[in-house]
Amino acid sequence: MNCFPSDQADEEVKEETQVSESGPAEPTDITAGEETTSWTKLDRSKVDKVWKEVRGDGAKPSDDFIKKAIKQDDFDSSGVLEKNESRRLCESFQLRAKKNGDIFPDWETVFNFLDKNGDDTLDFEDVRYTMTVMWLMTKDRLSLKRVST
Repeated sequence: MNCFPSDQADEEVKEETQVSESGPAEPTDITAGEETTSWTKLDRSKVDKVWKEVRGDGAKPSDDFIKKAIKQDDFDSSGVLEKNESRRLCESFQLRAKKNGDIFPDWETVFNFLDKNGDDTLDFEDVRYTMTVMWLMTKDRLSLKRVST
């Protein structure tokens, strides 16, 4: 099962889409003319506000979808994604961000950006907001500058 959103902007949200959330990110490297950005944390209230502005009352990722996304990479069945289990999700997030001009130096920086409470895991709510932002980045070309603190 592919849990990540398609790059086709007109494609509706499918069960194959995956999103997650993380904590503070490190400053990005300057490479090939890319700007340096110091990432802090994903701001969930800003995500909700932007979703409402861009998507209105459109459905966000369902609880079942998020549970499936977590289960796919939760190798120890703990119910959360530890850092080592989050690499695939964070790399997908990093690629989508880069397409919109938001540069992270590595997947660990993405993980820190999405890990809201800094406990080195992505829990259900972290993954919910990660998936929501991934949909906005993929389908609406959202810049993360609109949803970070």
